[in-house]
Amino acid sequence: MTTTATKKAHPTARVGGATDLTDLVLYSPEQVEANAWLPYSARTLRDRAGDRTFPHSKAGGRISFSLRHIREIQAMYEVRPIRELKRSA
Repeated sequence: MTTTATKKAHPTARVGGATDLTDLVLYSPEQVEANAWLPYSARTLRDRAGDRTFPHSKAGGRISFSLRHIREIQAMYEVRPIRELKRSA
């Protein structure tokens, strides 16, 4: 009798559908500013998150940002060329 061994996935390989744990890391406004991921100061990031202009997380009562939030904020201010807008009409 031959059996095939199956490899068990690492318990943290998939957490809530996330395949990469870096998706779950949260960064403080100071970390976002220090790494220059966005052209805003930590104070501006806090203010805009507080008035719900920017997506953010408030885990543990502190404003923080995931990489997904940072990408969303960047996309909010993306400007497309006018010729792309004319084609869609």
